[in-house]
Amino acid sequence: MRCPGQDTRYWKPGAIFEAACPQCGFLVEFFKDEAGRVCKNCDRQVLNPTIDLGCAATCQQAQKCLGTLLDDKK
Repeated sequence: MRCPGQDTRYWKPGAIFEAACPQCGFLVEFFKDEAGRVCKNCDRQVLNPTIDLGCAATCQQAQKCLGTLLDDKK
C-alpha cells in the first residue's frame, strides 16, 4: 500500500512548485513529497521548504521511508 500523501492521485494544485536556491537564487522544482533536490545551477542540496512530515509521527514505516529526515525536522 502506498502512503496517501505520496500517491499523486490525491495531490492538489500546488503539489509541484518552485523554490529559490538559498545560495544562488536559481529556481528549483519540487514535488511536495521530496525532502530535497540538488540545484542545477550551483550543485547545492536544497531542502524542500514546505515538506510536512506530520504524518510520520503515526506511521509504522516512517523510519524506513524517511530515515534521518525525522531527526532533522525535530
